[in-house]
Amino acid sequence: MKLLIKITASLAAAFTVLLALWAVFFYFATMDEINDETDDSLIDYSDGLIIRKLAGVELPSEDNGTNNTYYINEVSEEFASSRPWIIFEYREVFISAKAEFESARVLSRIFKDSEDRYFELTVAVPTVEREDIQRSILWWIVALYVVLLFSVLCISVWVVSINMRPLKAMLKWLDDYNPGKSMPPVPSDTNVTEFVRLSDTIKNAAARFDEQYREQKHFIGNASHELQTPLAACSNRIEILLDSPELTENQANELVKVHRELQNLIRLNRTLLLLTKIENGQFPETSRIDFSSIVADSVEMFGEIYPSKGIFVRKDISSRFIYAMNSQLASILVRNLLKNAFIHSGEKAEIDVSMSSDGFSIANPGQVPLDGEKIFSRFYHSNSSSEGSTGLGLAIADSICRSYGLALSYSFNDGKHVFSVKIR
Repeated sequence: MKLLIKITASLAAAFTVLLALWAVFFYFATMDEINDETDDSLIDYSDGLIIRKLAGVELPSEDNGTNNTYYINEVSEEFASSRPWIIFEYREVFISAKAEFESARVLSRIFKDSEDRYFELTVAVPTVEREDIQRSILWWIVALYVVLLFSVLCISVWVVSINMRPLKAMLKWLDDYNPGKSMPPVPSDTNVTEFVRLSDTIKNAAARFDEQYREQKHFIGNASHELQTPLAACSNRIEILLDSPELTENQANELVKVHRELQNLIRLNRTLLLLTKIENGQFPETSRIDFSSIVADSVEMFGEIYPSKGIFVRKDISSRFIYAMNSQLASILVRNLLKNAFIHSGEKAEIDVSMSSDGFSIANPGQVPLDGEKIFSRFYHSNSSSEGSTGLGLAIADSICRSYGLALSYSFNDGKHVFSVKIR
């Protein structure tokens, strides 16, 4: 989840809770204020009626043309003593002027006259409908929430986008970072303390990575170069010993095993040296390469190398893939991928090679998918790797693609391992 989305979602959740609490508080505060004003008017109205009743003055008509209604009933002393003398409540009352029932605020008061007779005065004043108030408050809260949320989202997006520009610039720099390659300076156009520290940390880490990468390449290149002569000398001496007539059969068998392992070591050394040269950019010559001809030649070559497998290669070259790169590395790229497909395919298998104007793919049958995160790592061996494999073929192919702006990817579709080379 992006930081902007997370901040926005958090603000939306906080505002939802805050506005819900505010709506409840606003509703009860509004109703309390309405009740206070209504109750004051009921008290004043009832005081006047009680005074006139006790003074023996004629009372106004119960139906006096207003919506206010009242009635006075004589009650027993037991009834009067069994309940509070003043009660406020909501009740549905009949309004004569409107000939209908309405919600009203009702005051019930107990009083007695000079003859110790008890009376109950009930005064009702129509009031606002609580459901209407609730509905109005709900709609206004929803409208307020939408307006506030939209405003907060816009302001949040604007504020976060402006303040996160340095972070986005550093993230883009990290995405483009490639150890050993010439890179622009780490973006640090900010006065935010945390971003300044992050920029310094990235600079220091990149410097360490570059230094370690250079040392690693120098070590591999120097070691591979220095090992060529002694390895070749050892191989020649073993071949000379194998030609000696004094060797016993057991000695010859052991020398053959040693020679085979030595050849594997020589091949590994050459591969490491090639990989170092690729990463050091020691193949500067480029030309426009037609990969369709390289694929055709490579398919024919591997068919002759592995005739016993009887592998059939189905080619679907609907259009030619032409790309500017070193011709030697282009051949190595195609041959490494095709060799990988031939080696890991069983007898009578079918290999599919398809090509388009933006790349090509090679697919060979398989049982289970490979580890897509490790498949292009150096010295990675799957469970089905053939004996003598250096584990560097796919790493070299990946290094060639990265050097020329191509993307090498792996997928497992319909029981087939698919390696695809596409223009980034």
